[in-house]
Amino acid sequence: MVKVLVILLIIVIILGILGILYKIIYNRLQYLNIKINEADKIINDHLKKRYDYVVRTSHLIKKNIDIDIELFKEIEALKVKKASNIELDDKITEAYNTILKLHEDYPELDENRGFQDILNDFEESNEIIEASKSYYDKYASDLNGLLNKFPINIIGKIHHITKKEYYNTLEINDNLLKNGENF
Repeated sequence: MVKVLVILLIIVIILGILGILYKIIYNRLQYLNIKINEADKIINDHLKKRYDYVVRTSHLIKKNIDIDIELFKEIEALKVKKASNIELDDKITEAYNTILKLHEDYPELDENRGFQDILNDFEESNEIIEASKSYYDKYASDLNGLLNKFPINIIGKIHHITKKEYYNTLEINDNLLKNGENF
């Protein structure tokens, strides 16, 4: 009788420890998911702002120097198409570089206060997005690393927690190579 109670007590203790470990791992996965989602929300908000800056700038350019650039039309079409954040970010960055080139080529744009304000807003938004991307990629790397380990991958599958893509894939690949990991 005492042996049965000892065995039951050991089983209860082992199950309790496993339950606590399960909860700790689940909470860690949820924490990383929350951090990734927060960074993604900031990136989304600033991509929308940058999209609006490009649209406003395209109208100013058409009005002040009478140039119609196809890239601006493509960006407006991306909003209708509901492109991915990465695709939208790439196109907006391309448009921003075009805007900077136009700024150099047409000094009369400097005289337009609205144009200067948009450039300043762009710079501020770029800094926030780059910081958010780094933040996102750090937590995505942590999450993906955990999801590669047993038994964490099983807990992730049970709760439908999946690996996340990186925003700055070149940076992540360089870091993985430095650490001797495969990507």
